[in-house]
Amino acid sequence: MDTSWAVATPPARDEQPASAIESLPNELLQLVFGFLPSDALREAAVVSKCFHRHAIDFLWQHVNLVDKPQFHMDKRVGGRIPNHGRAEKDEHDDTPIIGMLFVLATNPSIASRVQVLTHRCHLPIPNIFSELPHMHFDSENLSQDNRIHTLLWLAIRNLVNVHTLRIVYGHYSLTRILLAAFLDKRRPQRVPLRKLWVESSCLSGFETNYNDLLSPEYATGLESVRIRRLRVELENTSERSKAQFEYKLSRGGRSLAMHNAAGGFLHTTVDIHTFPARLPATVAFPTPAELRAKADEYDTVIWEKLSYYDPEIEDFIDSNQFPCPNLKSGPSNPMMNIIGKSWSTLTSLNLDWILWRQYGSTDDTLAIRDLQQLSQLRFPNLRSFQLRNAVVDETGLPEGVFLLEDMFLRFMEVHTKIQCLAWPLDRVYSHLKPSADVLIRARAVVAHLRNVLVELRLDSFYSGNGEMSTDEGREPHQREERVRRRRFISEFAANMRKIEQLKLEGGIARDEKRELVRSLHHCQLKKLVLIGVTFPVGNTWGARGVDLKQHDPNHVSEATYQLEEEDFDGILASYKNGTVVPDDFSFEPYYGWRAEAPFMQFIALHHASTIEELKLCGYNGSPILSYLTPITTPLLYPLRHFDNLRQLVISFWLLTTFEDQYRDAEIIQSWMDTRSPDSTALVVVTPPATPPSAPAVDPAMMPRARNQTSRQQNFNRWAVTLKTRFTPSALAYRVAEDVAPHLSEVAKARPGGVRVRASFCLGTREDLRSANDIFDLDIRIGRQGKVLEFIGPREEVETGRFWQKLDRRRWF
Repeated sequence: MDTSWAVATPPARDEQPASAIESLPNELLQLVFGFLPSDALREAAVVSKCFHRHAIDFLWQHVNLVDKPQFHMDKRVGGRIPNHGRAEKDEHDDTPIIGMLFVLATNPSIASRVQVLTHRCHLPIPNIFSELPHMHFDSENLSQDNRIHTLLWLAIRNLVNVHTLRIVYGHYSLTRILLAAFLDKRRPQRVPLRKLWVESSCLSGFETNYNDLLSPEYATGLESVRIRRLRVELENTSERSKAQFEYKLSRGGRSLAMHNAAGGFLHTTVDIHTFPARLPATVAFPTPAELRAKADEYDTVIWEKLSYYDPEIEDFIDSNQFPCPNLKSGPSNPMMNIIGKSWSTLTSLNLDWILWRQYGSTDDTLAIRDLQQLSQLRFPNLRSFQLRNAVVDETGLPEGVFLLEDMFLRFMEVHTKIQCLAWPLDRVYSHLKPSADVLIRARAVVAHLRNVLVELRLDSFYSGNGEMSTDEGREPHQREERVRRRRFISEFAANMRKIEQLKLEGGIARDEKRELVRSLHHCQLKKLVLIGVTFPVGNTWGARGVDLKQHDPNHVSEATYQLEEEDFDGILASYKNGTVVPDDFSFEPYYGWRAEAPFMQFIALHHASTIEELKLCGYNGSPILSYLTPITTPLLYPLRHFDNLRQLVISFWLLTTFEDQYRDAEIIQSWMDTRSPDSTALVVVTPPATPPSAPAVDPAMMPRARNQTSRQQNFNRWAVTLKTRFTPSALAYRVAEDVAPHLSEVAKARPGGVRVRASFCLGTREDLRSANDIFDLDIRIGRQGKVLEFIGPREEVETGRFWQKLDRRRWF
């Protein structure tokens, strides 16, 4: 955010008569300014004193503290920063953070406007499968300089109206200060901190000398706590050496290729801890002292530049030394201390993919400790309770932990206000028959939730090869998990009556998803989310992907070996059947697949009249864009019954081969190039009209000249294909052509049509690893399948989407 103008006084206009809009009441002006984008607010701020006051209120509501990568010239040449020489890259330059903090520390009026404070690293958050299990977040040489620490404390002193603190991939030292300061009741404040979001960061070591979390009288006052994608730090950090490969970010150190969250890799510097036997003895790693010295060099360069351009910054720090407390000794279990000290005010608790054990470890000591402590806490105002762990083994619950049996049964009995519940599907009930007393108590909890629970989120560990149509595993643990999941369907889901939103994620067999949907027949379901490795409503690629390989002969994936053939004849005979269910419907579960209608038909049969949002995500077996196989139409046909559908999210498989080469990287780069360099978000494009049907000859199939001796054309066939098949506009019309025929005419005729998010999975393909990421193209489809507007394709970490996901997260 460019804030240089924000502290300036707007031009005086007292001698001029006020315009009509300036004469409006302040309440109306606030409403008007609330709809203006940031650029318009900046321009309005310099027009008049009246506009300046209102624009500043909105521009500074949310402050983002983020670092940047920066090349520094080698200081060792001549002892000063020269204009030539070797450039070194500081992966975590704090200059933008320092500039922002200086404004907040020196201008209490500006700082008082801030309501939401976010700190994050400029790097994309770690990949949850390949990077998160190996990472630690206590990177001590990031933001290590005492001057930025002092400036942060001074700025926080003025942030009196912050009600939400978000730390995403936070720098260790800044994270500790932010937590210590904002959880301190002595902090100057007009509004208490009510929401805390900590993700991919380190929670340890933030306690101050005068803010004792262990004090019985202390309470955080937090209403919402969201802790996700981080590890429970070991009290003895030397245990990390037992892991095969672990690392943390650093300034200097070894270069490591990490996911860029946009279908590729980026190189950044890390501090690596690994087995000596894994690498040659000649490979040396920098010591902590060497890494700190390198960070000191970078900080010297940063502050010399700042002093040159704005000498007031260091003068201000020197004249306002803040007594920074000692942050070395924090609570031994910071996550549970924060949660426990929020018991009286907490309304929403989310623990999302917490790593309780080291990579490759089976030690459940930390997990059992935390879960036992959590189960004994009481939150009189709790309305949302979410625990998710579908990703990796390091996040799994210990054996014997169940929601309605064992340690959490009493927890559920006393928390009668819960409306949103998220829990692993196979950890609600045990596979063993409970005692009569436990069974009666569990049924009483279900009877209560029957009429109060409105949102249910269930997950199961992802299967690398994709979900089967029915689970027929014969191993003992597979049988036990199957019994537990099916107990939930019969004993819990079938009794619900008020569920409006259902989310099913991970390795859940398709017939069990179907039965969950059928069991909620009596609920007014408005949103259904199905996420897995395979396309959740059916396989469009044929057995082992044979139909896909007709279009993409080079496609190689172990997951395709698990793809099962659909019952084509059974589906053809029934997919156009009506969507009428008997009034006296009584749920009786059955498993397996008969010669019957596709999964979408069951969803339509029970919930087509109420569903407004439908999410069908899973790439293996998903519809092939512009090359729909014969089974695709029957699988998607029942979508036409969803008259109230407002948004559809659906996975598509995008063919990216050209002349026997995958062109993912070039396609992604072309999407990036369409973005305006002056904007942080993509522009919504409203096309003038839907173009005519696709030409008879695909540009990618341009015929070659038969006469080999004829003059060669200076013709870039791939450039033509890229323009005609993969530009955002071309993709928008291709998606509309495939999806529009299946959508309800009633839904498409609604003002704004149906919002369709086509989700693609693309990325770099290397010999040893790939970097697949999700890119979404949002379009609106109206009457007669016309494309009303489109935006994208955008990766999940694209600036606009990143902030939307943070700002619109439910139950936070």
